[in-house]
Amino acid sequence: MAQGTDIVPVVGARTRERLTESLGAADLTLTADDLATIERAVPEGSAKGDRYPSAMMGTLGTR
Repeated sequence: MAQGTDIVPVVGARTRERLTESLGAADLTLTADDLATIERAVPEGSAKGDRYPSAMMGTLGTR
């Protein structure tokens, strides 16, 4: 939410407990220092690519 209105966080919760836990993040406000720390830990572009190895990507949706 701190990145702009074009960013939509997607919650992957398997239980109501985890959903409730994740929704609490909407009440957080990150400071500039918080955002800088996150950027240093996970630089922009470092978390991209296929979810699975290339050989497995070809089998998705074949069932």
